[in-house]
Amino acid sequence: MICAACGAAPKPTPLTLPLAPGWLAPVPVPALKVGMDARVALARTYTALALANGRLEQGQEWYAGVRAKVAGQADAE
Repeated sequence: MICAACGAAPKPTPLTLPLAPGWLAPVPVPALKVGMDARVALARTYTALALANGRLEQGQEWYAGVRAKVAGQADAE
C-alpha cells in the first residue's frame, strides 16, 4: 500500500551539474621511440605523470566544491 502523504510530497528540484572543466582531459602518453635517450624518455614520462597528478588534485578540489554547493542547496530547502 502507498502512503498518500508520500505520494503528495513535493518532488525534489532537478540538479544540473556543470560540465567537466577542460583541465580534466586525459594527459597524453609521451611518445617514446626505440633508441631514444633514456634520460629524455624518463623526463617526458615524469612530466606527464606530474601533469596527470596535478589534474587529479585539481579535480578533487573541484569536486569538493561541487559537493559543498550541493550540500548548501540541500540545507537551504
